Amino acid sequence: MPHVHVPWLEGRTPEQKRKVAEGITKVLEEAGNAKREAVHIAFIEIPSTNFADAGVLLADRKKAP
Repeated sequence: MPHVHVPWLEGRTPEQKRKVAEGITKVLEEAGNAKREAVHIAFIEIPSTNFADAGVLLADRKKAP
């Protein structure tokens, strides 16, 4: 029973999430021998104000030229 957590920055559309969920499920079915109904995926959306890279909040980086 695979449980997959996908942490990423917020902003993806439901259609993008559907495609990612389908792709992850397919790989786990084919390569991991998992049953489709046993695959669980959680998308964890992180606001850019809650993520920093190299000491700079991504929200601040987007403001800079």
